Amino acid sequence: MAARAKPVHCAGAKLRKLRWPSGAPTIVRIVRKREERESNMIKTAITGVIGSGKSTLSAILRRQGYAVADCDAISRQIMQPGQIGYQRCIEAFGSEILTDQGQIDRAALAALVFQAEDLRLKLEAITHPLILDELNHQAQACEQPLWFAEVPLVFEAGMDNQFDEIITVSAPLEMILQRLQEGRGISRAQAELRLAAQMSQEEKIRRSTCVIVNDGNLEAMERQILKWIKEKQDGTESERRIPQ
Repeated sequence: MAARAKPVHCAGAKLRKLRWPSGAPTIVRIVRKREERESNMIKTAITGVIGSGKSTLSAILRRQGYAVADCDAISRQIMQPGQIGYQRCIEAFGSEILTDQGQIDRAALAALVFQAEDLRLKLEAITHPLILDELNHQAQACEQPLWFAEVPLVFEAGMDNQFDEIITVSAPLEMILQRLQEGRGISRAQAELRLAAQMSQEEKIRRSTCVIVNDGNLEAMERQILKWIKEKQDGTESERRIPQ
């Protein structure tokens, strides 16, 4: 498989052109150390269709001590009153999406945008740049050689070029539909509509560098992801190794 494009970091070039005041070499060393850490870090996106088990894999990784950014949590954060995403959503969709307490009714907003592609694209144009900014901030703050982010729409949002590896969590279709109906309290027709609004599971798998199968066996999921991590550490699946 061809190597994925790597994010370009240009701050080092700027540092060499500047005249720093007294004491600045310390600042230079700190910035260069951060850049070196980022260049050694493997940034990995976790994706999959709705209901596939992305959050389950994220929980496994957190228990193993890895940092995992959560795009859904970031999305909720940027839609809080006073945040720029909150204001832009009201401007785009009107005050009808607000609860009596002035919060954005996420369920009502989701029901609205999943019925019309133009509305969904309008919402994504608001939220995706804000989410990407926060993801970059969290990646820069991470000091581990492996950093994960749960990004459901990594391909649809054009964020795949921001990551070195992309893991798709897959699951049988009937299991996905059952999870959505039981876990989110929606009908089968609503579940199918939400699945249809996303890239297919088969296409996500085709475009990923790793697939973790979630058939309900959590121990098997954990074995799969730990095997993948060990391969990165040993270099058996990639020339790029995780520092020991």
